Amino acid sequence: NAFKNMFIAYRKRERGENVSFSHEEQQTCMINQAPGAPKLSILSFKGAFHGRTLGTLSTTHSKAIHKIDIPAFDWPIASFPQYKYPLEDNKRENAQEDKRCLAEVEDLIEKFKKKGVPVAGIIVEPIQSEGGDNEASPEFFQELQRIAKRNGAGYLIDEVQTGGGPTGKMWCHEHFNLDTPPDIVTFSKKMQLGGYYHNYDMMPNQPYRV
Repeated sequence: NAFKNMFIAYRKRERGENVSFSHEEQQTCMINQAPGAPKLSILSFKGAFHGRTLGTLSTTHSKAIHKIDIPAFDWPIASFPQYKYPLEDNKRENAQEDKRCLAEVEDLIEKFKKKGVPVAGIIVEPIQSEGGDNEASPEFFQELQRIAKRNGAGYLIDEVQTGGGPTGKMWCHEHFNLDTPPDIVTFSKKMQLGGYYHNYDMMPNQPYRV
């Protein structure tokens, strides 16, 4: 459902804040065709795990057994930083790794825009858990958010594994000193229920949409 919020918000920005759906949109969405069912994408990262339902599986890239035989969306997949350790001895190399991965994100956003499948949202874990305990710097997450904003894409932080306090804060992304809160945060596991919260921009104008 969080993906739906990002798609709806993206199209609302394209269409206009208080513009009604066209007759063509209402007709074509019923047969899974554009413009009612637009070609949009969610950018995710190599090694990520965001679930095994049909939509989220297209953003999961941790284990082949989860994905074999299941149709998937042709959505962009960027590299997640792979740091050298110890961190204090590899600051320059790891900063370059951040820049490489962020440049790849921007390149993919541009490529998919030209393909006619623009990126409506970016989903990322604060710490890749299922994918191998991979971490990235606060600067990486800060710049990733700025890239999302520049391109009109939602910024979803998946706190299913990290939310609830295990990193010393209620939400792991609180360590990142982001310019603004994420557009959407998902949670589950130790929270004893699954859900998400979002900012006002991600709220549809009409009921029954999510």
